[in-house]
Amino acid sequence: MVYINKEFLENDSHKRKYSLQSVLEAILYLLSGGCQWRRLPHDYPKWKSVYYYYHKWRMEGRVEHFLEKLVRKVRRKRGQTSSPTVAAIDAQSVKWGSRHGDNGYDGNKKVKGVKRNILTDRNGFILARKVCNAGIHDSKTAHELCGQVNDIWEDLEKFLSDRGCRGDVAADIEKDFGIELEVSNTPNGVKGFLPKPLRWVVERTFAWLDSCRRLARNYEILNESAEEMIDFAAIKILINKIYTTSYDYFYYSEQCVNKKLT
Repeated sequence: MVYINKEFLENDSHKRKYSLQSVLEAILYLLSGGCQWRRLPHDYPKWKSVYYYYHKWRMEGRVEHFLEKLVRKVRRKRGQTSSPTVAAIDAQSVKWGSRHGDNGYDGNKKVKGVKRNILTDRNGFILARKVCNAGIHDSKTAHELCGQVNDIWEDLEKFLSDRGCRGDVAADIEKDFGIELEVSNTPNGVKGFLPKPLRWVVERTFAWLDSCRRLARNYEILNESAEEMIDFAAIKILINKIYTTSYDYFYYSEQCVNKKLT
């Protein structure tokens, strides 16, 4: 937890009723367990205090900044450059869990709810995300995702996409950002599922996100809040990569995920 305390909580030493570490643990517990804000266990800070910092960190952009640092750290730990050169882009339609959310209908997947659009590197680590109405076509959000990563991930040269991004969007992205968009197609005569090199990792990332019960459906009213939940899920995944064999990881998992209700 030393790295998290230094980079995300900024070595918080203020005298508070609740420590910022306990607030972060409460958010990750809610994400993993899928409970409501008001149903947080009593051994965590009051839910209003937890939600206050959740909203505050989102408005300050602190979560996105920390996520970027974590991705770079884990990539360097694996012997890779801090910024990827190739990324995969895809979308996932998620059923609605709140009547007040930005719900639409995805006619292709037959799903009513929202659509999660993500951009990942070769490891499946999320570089950018966008939540929108499920009725919006993938090609409409691809350009916006490219805009998010253009100034942050300086070495990106190519995006890999499925046929959802075919058409003029590839030319527009190359013109505006200088990034090539490669659309993968299933060869003629091939039936069934065919894994594409470096493209399947984004599907695995969606599976990682689905392991968080809060993300099984979209329970957020605002799309910005839904995006923040994806960021915290990505942080949780990367923390596991950093502390896989350390004592900090086991302490962290016990406190954040497996804490019993009281």
